[in-house]
Amino acid sequence: MSEPHIHIHTKQFNKNKKNIFLLGSREEYKILKTWSEQDTKNRFHLNGWFHDKEIPNSPLELVDKYNSLTGKENVDHFIMDPSDMAPDILQASIDWAESKGSRIHLIQSETTYLKPKLSKKYRFGPFASVPLRQEPLSNRFNQIRKRTFDLLLSSIVLFGIMWWFYPLMGFLIKLNSRGPVIIRQKRVGLNGHIYNCYKFRTMVSNEKAEEGYGEITITDDDRITVIGSFLRISNLDELPQFFNVFLSNMSAIGPRPNPIREDNEISVKVNKYCIRRFVKPGITGLAAIKGYRGGTENLYLMQKRIDYDIEYIENWSFWLDIKIAAITFWQMITFDTGAH
Repeated sequence: MSEPHIHIHTKQFNKNKKNIFLLGSREEYKILKTWSEQDTKNRFHLNGWFHDKEIPNSPLELVDKYNSLTGKENVDHFIMDPSDMAPDILQASIDWAESKGSRIHLIQSETTYLKPKLSKKYRFGPFASVPLRQEPLSNRFNQIRKRTFDLLLSSIVLFGIMWWFYPLMGFLIKLNSRGPVIIRQKRVGLNGHIYNCYKFRTMVSNEKAEEGYGEITITDDDRITVIGSFLRISNLDELPQFFNVFLSNMSAIGPRPNPIREDNEISVKVNKYCIRRFVKPGITGLAAIKGYRGGTENLYLMQKRIDYDIEYIENWSFWLDIKIAAITFWQMITFDTGAH
């Protein structure tokens, strides 16, 4: 492959738009730019392209060029023409894009005419494309099924349990320590959006921790109260999150969300961490029922947790959600959650 040149635009990524990064030909850039400017509904912002000269031979140098363009901004979609790319350059590009939380679309020159003949799954913008990762929940029918399940389950919990469980736990939590009964922690959700996550307070009251900026929870953390320890082991501290499920910023099943400080720290240390943001965070999930939940001070265990999150995203099914929900319920009543 001829050595392409990365063209760096001076205009910064716009937070109010979906950011696209193209690694492709000059012609592909023109086609994609025309399409993105005409698509006013999705508000895409395009950056990055190469032509026939001066691509760095070093993957590290190439990644530096990517970073100089994007800075700290997310890249929502990474569009790449892998034709004749050196394997190390291709892998470095994929790794960088996934570290930014990008959905990767593989395209090839002169395939735009195929787009009308393909399902939505195999196209992006003006191109025929192949997604690097399969996402069953990108299908609208699957989204409706999952949302129906969430609404049904959250309604049962909120109207069947929380009306009497909340005042009981409120009394015990207040009896045990001063502070709010339910805290609203800022956590990172779908596509990196920040939301308020509700849960029963299980630690001595601390304003920063309750907002999502406290120290990472560790095993035998002395900040955990007596009633808080019971709530954590039984997973009952998570019950208020069914408000989040009802409001649609969480799902009953999905990757467990982390407080903002934790999320920021882990995202730069754990491989492919940002991929978990492709779906809504959940109250329980595949990683949780496998025992990978609770504190995240151990990076090896955190990596295993992320691996299970990605497995869930790529292999979602309605019955998998039912299975995870059933196993979670069994673990709760047997106090075998692995939480601390």
